[in-house]
Amino acid sequence: MGLILSRQWQNELNAIYTPIFRLMAEVVCLCNEILDVDLREYLDTHPIDSIEELREQASICNKCMQCQDLVEGEIYLARVRRQRAAGQF
Repeated sequence: MGLILSRQWQNELNAIYTPIFRLMAEVVCLCNEILDVDLREYLDTHPIDSIEELREQASICNKCMQCQDLVEGEIYLARVRRQRAAGQF
């Protein structure tokens, strides 16, 4: 009986916490409160090739420089995804 309750308890916890963990996102920029999932979504729908373009078009980055490496990495990955989708990569 104890083993059945234990498995049931584990299943209920998994049902509760699995969707929560999937929704957790990392903050890319504290100044503008930009989440990584929001940045990826924006970059996947807009052909941004540099952080300067992102600053001009979206006002997402305000030159605080704390997130520059992360943002440039996401821009690169979005460019690779676009190239793969177009069959260029």
